[in-house]
Amino acid sequence: MTYVVFFVLFAVIVFLGVFAYEMERVHQGERDVWQQERKELYDRIQASSFAEYKQGEVKMVKAQKEEQPVPIYHLE
Repeated sequence: MTYVVFFVLFAVIVFLGVFAYEMERVHQGERDVWQQERKELYDRIQASSFAEYKQGEVKMVKAQKEEQPVPIYHLE
């Protein structure tokens, strides 16, 4: 009987630990999204005009999409 009680207690503790870990992982994802949105809003607020903000945004997209040159192999 004692072993059953300890096993159930251990199972409950493990379940709560896994549940807390998963909740923290989900919360961290939400925090990351919120920080990214906040950064974008600060960038927009600090820009002197909407055109300047959009120009910077376009530059960032182009920099991220910049393709790497294809290596050229010389066959001999």
